[in-house]
Amino acid sequence: MALVPEFNASSPERERRDTALAESEARYRALVRASSSLVWTSAADGQIVDMPEWRALTGQTVDEVRGWGWLNSLHPDDRARTGVVWQAAIDARSYYETEYRIRRWDGQYVWHQARGVAVFEDDGSIREWVGICVDIEDRKRASQQQIEAEKALRALNDTLEQRVEAQARERARIWHVSQDMLVVADTEGRYLNVNPAWTATLGWSESDLVGNTSGWLLHPDDQEKTHAELAQLAEGHRTLRFESRLRHKSGSYRWLSWTAVPDRGLVYAVARDITEIRIAEEQLRAARRELAAVSRQTMMGEMTASIAHEISQPLTAIVANAYAGSQWLNRAEPEIDAVREILKQIGNEANRASEVIASTRSMFGKGRSEMSAVSVTTILGNVLVLVNDEFERHHISVKNETLCELPQVMAERVQLQQVFLNLFMNAIDAMSSVTDRARVLTIKSRLGENDGVLITLEDSGIGIDASHLDCIFDAFFTTKADGMGMGLSICRSIIESHGGQLSAKPGDLHGTVFQIVLPTAPLPL
Repeated sequence: MALVPEFNASSPERERRDTALAESEARYRALVRASSSLVWTSAADGQIVDMPEWRALTGQTVDEVRGWGWLNSLHPDDRARTGVVWQAAIDARSYYETEYRIRRWDGQYVWHQARGVAVFEDDGSIREWVGICVDIEDRKRASQQQIEAEKALRALNDTLEQRVEAQARERARIWHVSQDMLVVADTEGRYLNVNPAWTATLGWSESDLVGNTSGWLLHPDDQEKTHAELAQLAEGHRTLRFESRLRHKSGSYRWLSWTAVPDRGLVYAVARDITEIRIAEEQLRAARRELAAVSRQTMMGEMTASIAHEISQPLTAIVANAYAGSQWLNRAEPEIDAVREILKQIGNEANRASEVIASTRSMFGKGRSEMSAVSVTTILGNVLVLVNDEFERHHISVKNETLCELPQVMAERVQLQQVFLNLFMNAIDAMSSVTDRARVLTIKSRLGENDGVLITLEDSGIGIDASHLDCIFDAFFTTKADGMGMGLSICRSIIESHGGQLSAKPGDLHGTVFQIVLPTAPLPL
């Protein structure tokens, strides 16, 4: 603000003007002080005489403010620049404006905006300079915060763009290098996009697949369940594991395991080729069946001596009775009643031998018999006949506490015989080394929960290590030096295939308790 005098004014007018100017300046100073701004004046050459408001803010003395001393209360980084700007305004007799930080009496620096104008005399000379310093700390802080916020926002945008670009590249790499088959389809099963793994797995090109549904690729047996699964996806359900077969370009079919999720009218799915796994599983099942047959033959091989003994007993009895009968007939008066009784005994012994042979042949047989209603008590009795000699040879007492009035169970007779035979042989092995107590095998049966038949075999053998209880039914697990580790695994598989359960636990004092639960056969109509 420049105050330019009128050179032709009279002295009274000048006095009135000066008075009015002084009053105006006084009001201006009062208004500025009320606004918490600093008012300052200086001589025409820019030298400060005194600045009361400045001294009140900074704590400087009059001597420290005088001249150019006021610059010492500015921030060191602002002093030289402020001195240059102030001197340039003085030299140019122009408007003065700058910003600097003033050190308050408490040592804190506060941003101020300084403005000043020259007050001219009538002859155009400068009478003095007047100005104000306005506190702009809040504005500076807000401006700095805005700058920092904008900078942070730009950095965030740059980071997000980089992340989006990186994720897009990563998704593209996954899409192209994944060995799993990735597909985007609509809810009707029409392929919208497929990755290169489709060509690698099935031989069809992208153009063969996109725009078509899977109907022409699906195995006929999988059509219905695939349509049902698509309907579930259309309703918003996820597919966690779904298997189907798709036709290879060569004409063969590949087994695929699917995972799929619906999203905004589209289906995103991943398929993994499990054909080799399916083939391996079938080979494993075949191997297990073969091992089961080998296990039956191995066990029967071990029982050859006992079976031969069981057969030799009735044959010996038959021979002896036949000789005795002939003696009774050769007498002068044949003892017909005695011969009749001997012939009856010969028939019983022959039937006994026939039963032993039939049971042995069935156990050696490789085929599977049909499920039928059988008596557990009867099967246990038949197997006990086969192993009776082994029990006697190892000095083992058998307590057979089975109930005769139990309901029948649905089972394959031969397989159930195999289970009991294997468990009996295990019990014999477990007790063969016991010398400090009686060797006893206790067999019990009763009606269990849910109308099932419960069979318990408890021996007094060496027992099973507690650390092995969880794995004794695992395939190939054995504690025997010459064991195959398949016996108990096959036994459990057989029982479970009958809808039953086979478990083991330590005995109360010694040995092991095996428990078999089998569902009862339905009553005939």
